[in-house]
Amino acid sequence: MHDNVVLDSSIIAAIFFPEKISGKSLEIAENHDCITVDLAYAEVANVAWKRSSHTGQDTEMAKNMLGECTAFIRETCQVLQAQDLVPAAYDLACRHRITVYDALFLAAAVQCASPLVTADKKLHLAAKQIVKTELVH
Repeated sequence: MHDNVVLDSSIIAAIFFPEKISGKSLEIAENHDCITVDLAYAEVANVAWKRSSHTGQDTEMAKNMLGECTAFIRETCQVLQAQDLVPAAYDLACRHRITVYDALFLAAAVQCASPLVTADKKLHLAAKQIVKTELVH
């Protein structure tokens, strides 16, 4: 059995939407049992939208990658409900001056006593005060 890690949306998106950190993100996912928050569905959909709207990526290609992302979340990850994490996320957001969206992933890592993996430097800096974290860059 692999160790658990909490993946934020930046890592999940990087697995399916090619970028500099894609290889490392995929390696982490393949070698760990993955946990995420249901917010990841909306956030990866936003990545797909940005790819098709802002970078000119083919809309259908982005939609297919989005389908792969959501299948990964649904089939591979343990998905925690944001509603269950909101009180802790709010406190973490206020204490560490990060968005509640980011704090949801941090709250998940705290609840599961698992490392947080992110590509977000600000989230990494806040998280490393509380849990083990890995910044993928």
